[in-house]
Amino acid sequence: MKLSDALRLIFSLAVASWAINWVLASAGANLTHEFTTMNWGWIAAGLVLTALGTALASYRWSTLLALQEVKITQWDAFRLTMIGIFFNLFGFGGVGGDVFKMYYVQAQAGNRREEAILSIVVDRVVGLLGLFVVALLTLPFVWSELMTADPKIQSMVGFVILISVVGGGGVVLVLSRDYWLPESLKESIKRAGRKFPAKLVGLFLRLVRSVDLYRSHLPTVLRALALSAFMHSLATLNVICIGKSFHIEGLAMRHYFLAVQVANTISAVPITPGGLGSRDLVIQQLFKFAGADPRANLIPFGLSMMLVFWSVIGGIFFIFAKRSGGIGGSSSEEVGFTPDSSVGDGL
Repeated sequence: MKLSDALRLIFSLAVASWAINWVLASAGANLTHEFTTMNWGWIAAGLVLTALGTALASYRWSTLLALQEVKITQWDAFRLTMIGIFFNLFGFGGVGGDVFKMYYVQAQAGNRREEAILSIVVDRVVGLLGLFVVALLTLPFVWSELMTADPKIQSMVGFVILISVVGGGGVVLVLSRDYWLPESLKESIKRAGRKFPAKLVGLFLRLVRSVDLYRSHLPTVLRALALSAFMHSLATLNVICIGKSFHIEGLAMRHYFLAVQVANTISAVPITPGGLGSRDLVIQQLFKFAGADPRANLIPFGLSMMLVFWSVIGGIFFIFAKRSGGIGGSSSEEVGFTPDSSVGDGL
C-alpha cells in the first residue's frame, strides 16, 4: 500500500469512527449490557442474509461479464467479490472493490479488457438501479408521514428521488437511442470522429458495441435488475434482524425499508470508506423521524460492525489468494476469456 493510500485510509476511518461514535453516544446505551442481553440468533440470521446477498452479487456480475464473452467460474466471481468488499475500506463511497476488480480483470482479459471493465461499471449501475426501485416502491407507504417531516428528512428523500429519476432516465436514453437519435446525427458523429486519433475512436466504438450487447440482451439485464432489487430487500431484512437482536421495538417495516434505501444511496457518495459513518448518520436520522426509541441507534452501529466483519473475511480471501498466486497470476486461457467479436459499427 502506498503512503498516500495509508494516510487516506487513516483519515477516512477517523471520520467514520467519529460518526459511528456520535451515533452510538446518542443511543445512551451500555454496550456491555447490550451485548450480553442481545439475541445472537438474529445476528446469525443477518450474517446468512448478507452471505446470500454477496453470492447473488457475484452471480449477477458473472452474468453481465458473460454477455461480454468473458467467462469466469462462479467461485472466482464470489472470491473476487469478497476481496472487493475488503478493498471497499480503501475507497470512499464503497468503490474500492470495483477498482480492484477492474485491475484484476483488465490484467487478465486480453483483447477484451475494455468490455470486461465495462461489465463492472454496468454491474454497479444495475445495483444502484435496483436500490432506486426498492426506494421508489417504499415511498407510497411513507408518503403521508414525509409530508409533515422535518425539511432535513425531506431533503434526503428528495435527493434519492432526484438521483433515481436522473439515473433511471439516463439509462433509458442510452438503451433507447435508436428511437430518438436521428440517422443524420449518427453520421455527423461518425464524421466528427475521424478528426480524433484512431485509437481513441476505436476504443469509443468498442465501448459502444459493448453497450449494444447489453441492449440486445435486455431480458438478461432486466433479470439482473430484479435480482438487485431482491438483494437490497435482503439487505433491509438484515437490518431488521439487527434490530431484533437488540430487542428494538416500535419500528415498522416501512421505516426500515425507507431508512436503508436512503442511507445506502447517500453512502454511495464518496465521503467515508465503504460508506461507514455516513450510512450510520442517515439511518439514525430516519429512525428518529420514525419516532423510534434512542436505543434504535444501536442498529446502524451493529450494521457497521457486521460490514467490517465481512470486510475482514474478504481480507482473508485476499491473503490466501496472494499466497496461492490466484490474484493476477493466471493466464487468460485459464480464466476463460474468449476472443474479440464484431457487433456492427457501434452507431
